[in-house]
Amino acid sequence: MSGLHPSQPDAWSVSRSAAYRLDRVRLRHLRLLEVIDREGSLGAAARELGISQPAVTLLLRELEDVFGARLVERDARGGRLTMAGRHARDRLVIAMATVNAAIGAAQQPAGAPMLRVGCVQLVGFSSLPQALARLLAQDALPYMHIEEAEAVTLIAALAAGELDCVIGWLDETIASTVNLDRIHVEPLWSGRMQVFASAAHPLATRKQVRMAELAGCPWVVPHRGSRTYAAFQRLFLNSGLAAPRPQLVCTSIHTGVHMVAAGPFVSIGPDRLIARYRDSHGIRALRGGELDTGRTQLSFFTLKEAAGFEPAMRLKQALLRTRPDESGYPLADGA
Repeated sequence: MSGLHPSQPDAWSVSRSAAYRLDRVRLRHLRLLEVIDREGSLGAAARELGISQPAVTLLLRELEDVFGARLVERDARGGRLTMAGRHARDRLVIAMATVNAAIGAAQQPAGAPMLRVGCVQLVGFSSLPQALARLLAQDALPYMHIEEAEAVTLIAALAAGELDCVIGWLDETIASTVNLDRIHVEPLWSGRMQVFASAAHPLATRKQVRMAELAGCPWVVPHRGSRTYAAFQRLFLNSGLAAPRPQLVCTSIHTGVHMVAAGPFVSIGPDRLIARYRDSHGIRALRGGELDTGRTQLSFFTLKEAAGFEPAMRLKQALLRTRPDESGYPLADGA
């Protein structure tokens, strides 16, 4: 005899009931909470959706029945999401993004999946081209949309369902601003931020450069809030100094390298960036114990529920084959 209380439903009936309720969910249900939250009332949401207010009320009642929770609190000021409603909205926004991605994927030529990739600038000109060439040679390259930005911006887009995967740095900036509970993180390789200057710079041949000497130099750095700008600040703070005001601020790491190569500027950037431009532009990493910022992990990010998405996994494996050696250049095949 079952040990269940007579009034307690068995697991099969609960599962069957949940499946029945989910079968009643339509696409306009998925949009409903986001629209109510944005518009502030059921009446305004009805106008946005192009349906009557009674129809919106019915949609909300059906959605609350499916979720088994009150999702919207209505009062004289309109309608606002409850805590349960906000949690549900966050997931439904991802669901809608996934549906839109599925529609786009279905419109691709037969047999060619779509992959939405976010990457930091460094990956876009170093590892990613080699990984994509490898996939193309294997006839395994999907149709791809690539977006470049700061890692924290890309991971926020991943969490919203707007990207399928992100290649970026995992550091304290990410850990302190992004909820990683829903994100699967796999390490690719580690890298180091380095201070660099033109090979003709007076400090380029020094065996030990001190931070106090760099305080008076004209600096080129990315914008405030970026990972590189945080490393610039941390360099001076670790030596008990306030960081100087940068002479130049630019968003492109490539432009920054050209500025340094052409003048007396100093900058900071990933070791792989410096290795790439070292010979062609005559830049050098400056040396000194005070200039060590430690290593940071370049990682591959996916949503946990989509961690097994095959095109993303193929890209990750191809990227691993481009990991750099100690000089900053990719390892040869089979290494």
